Amino acid sequence: MKNYLKQILICVSIFGAGFADAQRGHSQNQPVSALQYANGAIHAFVTWETGPSVGKESLLRIEWRSGIDGLPIEPPGDFSVVLWMPSMGHGSAPTKIQPYQDAQGRTLLGIYHVSNIYFMMGGDWDVNIALNYQKAGKETRALRVALPRSGKHH
Repeated sequence: MKNYLKQILICVSIFGAGFADAQRGHSQNQPVSALQYANGAIHAFVTWETGPSVGKESLLRIEWRSGIDGLPIEPPGDFSVVLWMPSMGHGSAPTKIQPYQDAQGRTLLGIYHVSNIYFMMGGDWDVNIALNYQKAGKETRALRVALPRSGKHH
């Protein structure tokens, strides 16, 4: 039981730090969101590596972890990352998802690099992360991004 409570406190700490960063503008390499899937059995910790920015490529890192013990896991199916701007009724170019590799070229369990993220204009965006379960449908969570508006990107 102590181990379980310790893991809950770690998750709360990570989520709390990410929430605070999202409120004041993100800090590099800090999770900006902890998204829960499968009734909390699966977590996706989302970190901006670059951005979010208007007019240039932004990069995300997604770490999939067990909601039970916090250990890295592979997601139980494919997942997608789709940008959508609700106020304008459009999205952006398709993103590219690749397994994350360390400096020695080894693939890291449950960690993915998301590139080709282009916010075409300032405003409110949803970064929709959809987990496609192999036999049980799809579950989508949204990471909200508010980017400064500027006349040159409209």
